[in-house]
Amino acid sequence: MNRPRKTAAVIGIIIMAALALGCGEPIPVREMSLARMEITRAESVRADKYAPAEMSEARKLLLGTHEYIKNDELDKTKQGALDSFKKAREAYEKSLPLLARDTMEIAEKSLGEAGEAGADMLAKDEFDRAQAAYKSAGENFESKKYYESYQAALEADKLAKSARNSALGKRAILKEAIAEVDSVIAEAVKHNARRHSPEKLQTAEENNKTASESLDGLQLKKGFAAVAIAKTSADEAYLDALKGSSADDLAAAEAAVARAGKSEGASLARDEFAASKESLVRAKEAHEGGRYRESMVLSAEAARLAASAEGAKKAGTLAGGKDRDAGVAGDLERDGKEYKSYRVKYNPARRDCLWRIAERYYGNPRLWTRIYAANRDNIRNPHFIKPGQTLRIPILKPAKGNLKSSEEKVVEQSAIRMEAAPEEKDPEEDPGLDEAPSDDEPEEEVPSDETGEGVPLDEQM
Repeated sequence: MNRPRKTAAVIGIIIMAALALGCGEPIPVREMSLARMEITRAESVRADKYAPAEMSEARKLLLGTHEYIKNDELDKTKQGALDSFKKAREAYEKSLPLLARDTMEIAEKSLGEAGEAGADMLAKDEFDRAQAAYKSAGENFESKKYYESYQAALEADKLAKSARNSALGKRAILKEAIAEVDSVIAEAVKHNARRHSPEKLQTAEENNKTASESLDGLQLKKGFAAVAIAKTSADEAYLDALKGSSADDLAAAEAAVARAGKSEGASLARDEFAASKESLVRAKEAHEGGRYRESMVLSAEAARLAASAEGAKKAGTLAGGKDRDAGVAGDLERDGKEYKSYRVKYNPARRDCLWRIAERYYGNPRLWTRIYAANRDNIRNPHFIKPGQTLRIPILKPAKGNLKSSEEKVVEQSAIRMEAAPEEKDPEEDPGLDEAPSDDEPEEEVPSDETGEGVPLDEQM
């Protein structure tokens, strides 16, 4: 049993004994009870900590009344009880302001910790009430209403701790914000932000690191402040990087188109060269309009087409010649060979490819290589053909004499069928070969004749 409880028990026994012995002059029970109550009141404001001497004297005086009662000195008993009450009251009045002051300091610390945890944003209602209670505690203290100040400080401390706990429960928000900024930083770096926007990138990286450390240290307010700066800097660095990369790509495309214009290939691949210049113009417009991603794509296309035109002579192509223009409709003739023309179709449910075109014309999809060989000047990659592109389909004549292979028999039969039905019909849909819709649907109308990458050849090849 601690000392206050022990003292209370002893005093209680004294009072009971006084009541039992009261046969003559009345024992001052009221004064003794009041002294005991005042001692208890002083204990409630931690007088043992703030006024230990006064508390010790109050208890000593009240215990001393026991001896007076035993000796039937009732006047001294009453006086001892009154003195005990007085000392207890003195201890109370001395302790209460100190307790109120210390409780306010505790509440202030709790408010600070709640603020660091971002409670002013993440638990605003509780945090605001805690601040109001703390303000009331201060006002009451100034008015010397120490008990009211103490009670308000207790409430402020309670609300501040609750607000902090609520804020800490929302750490995931800060964690997600940090991850989002990391993603933007990574994209900025990918677009060469270290060259185009080094200061903003560094600011973003440093502040996001601070935010991450603050998250680990439960300093959410500091973390949110840092991540806000990091986000702004990262977004600006990313935009600067896009703009710089777009300008770099545009300059490279301009140089490529200029080289192609001076080459012999520009006259051999007139379409590719014209398309490269058109893409370059559109790339410049996109760049000036702040559409940097679009500009980079167009610049890359301009550079690719320019390179294709520049290398036309080396590759022996006639990409811009009359053969291609003549292949829009009807039959063709080149190098003494006969061809049919075929315009690649757009069908998202059943995409066109050399495999299917060969199956249609020859009855054998494995003869796609014949079509590819006849269109090497027009197809950069046999796995990709583009809707609107015109292809030459070699007309395979029936072989004379003995056929040497089953493949040649198929070729002969297919050629006969083809010549018997020269009018081209759309192939019937084969549910067994349906594919997932393509994502390369044109916005409006498919160009009549453009080179470039398009529909992929089936994996069956």
